[in-house]
Amino acid sequence: MRKYFLYLLYFKLAWDLIQIAYRNWGNFETQSLVYDIGRIVIDLFIIVILLKANRRKKTLTKFEHFYSEAFNCDERKEYEKALQIRQEGLKLLSLNDLQRAELHVGNGGTYYYLNDYKNATICFDQAFELVKQEKIPYDEKYKEIIECYVKANRKEDAIRLVKELLNRQSYNKKFKRLQPLKDRLLS
Repeated sequence: MRKYFLYLLYFKLAWDLIQIAYRNWGNFETQSLVYDIGRIVIDLFIIVILLKANRRKKTLTKFEHFYSEAFNCDERKEYEKALQIRQEGLKLLSLNDLQRAELHVGNGGTYYYLNDYKNATICFDQAFELVKQEKIPYDEKYKEIIECYVKANRKEDAIRLVKELLNRQSYNKKFKRLQPLKDRLLS
C-alpha cells in the first residue's frame, strides 16, 4: 500500500513541477509561484517521511546476516549490540558447529577489545570445544586468543590450547608458527 501511495506522490510531484513551469512561463507571478513551491515542498516532505517509514529492518535469518551485522556493529563501536546480535544468532537451529564457533569467537573478540578477558576466554572455550574434531584453518588471531588467556590468568589453559593447535600441524603446517609462543609460555 505504501508503495502505491509513493507512486501517486511521485506522479503528483511531477505534475506540480510541470504545472509550475507551464503557469510561470513568461508570466511571473510571485503569489502563484510561492503557492506552487509550497505544494512541491509538502510533496517532498511527505515522500521523505514515507521513505524513512518504509525502511524495514533487515530480518536476520541466516548465519551470514548475523555475522555481518555484528561485524558492522563492531566497526561502529556498538559493542553491546554486536554481542546481542551474535547471541541471537547462536539460537538458530540451522547453524553448524563451525558457524557457531565463529559467532563465539566474534563475541570473544569483542570482549577482548573491551578488556573483559574472563568473558572473552569463556567464548573462546565454547568455540574451540565446538571445533575439536573439525579441520579449522590457521589464523594469526590465535596468538591474540592465547594472549587473552594469559591476561585472564589462565596460563595453563593457554598452554593446553597452544598444544591442541600445534597438533593440527598434521593437516596444516602453518600451525607450527605457534611453537615460539608455546616455548615462551613454558619458560
